[in-house]
Amino acid sequence: NTGCSKILEEEPRSFFAPDYFKTEKGVQGGITSQYAHLRLIYGQPYFYNTLETGTDEYTYGQSGDANFRDVDLSGVGNLAPNTSRSDALWGTAFSNINTASGIIENAEAAGTIPASLIAEARFFRAFDYFLLVQTFGGVPLDLGAGELQFNTAPSRKSVRNTVPEVYTKAIF
Repeated sequence: NTGCSKILEEEPRSFFAPDYFKTEKGVQGGITSQYAHLRLIYGQPYFYNTLETGTDEYTYGQSGDANFRDVDLSGVGNLAPNTSRSDALWGTAFSNINTASGIIENAEAAGTIPASLIAEARFFRAFDYFLLVQTFGGVPLDLGAGELQFNTAPSRKSVRNTVPEVYTKAIF
């Protein structure tokens, strides 16, 4: 056998496990990701497209594709559910909501985490739900492990909660 005989010691870095949020380093990493995700929402062109295109500030350009023309609302496109990259918010917000829930559920176990850091996680979870409900109406509060619970396993289960439920359970 000429192959490697060492065993790979895996350290998952593409997701946060519950035990990681029970450490000071894990909570700090989770809080950092709460701020970093803002770039994925506000730092890309589709966010500006949905807010600015068709206003007095600017319109679509010569090379603008349907994602930009449709949102312009000037009659050159047709705004539909499959246009203008609404996934830019949808896909980003839910993973961040799950990370916030992981912090909220597990951070106290570290024993050294100030309540202010857990409050930051609560703020970001509410903030993301606010963006989602303002954009899409009712959205799921259960990501697979129960309402507002940290989910560790892939899930295809999805039930939209009503707008009032999202506001009262996740935002207020």
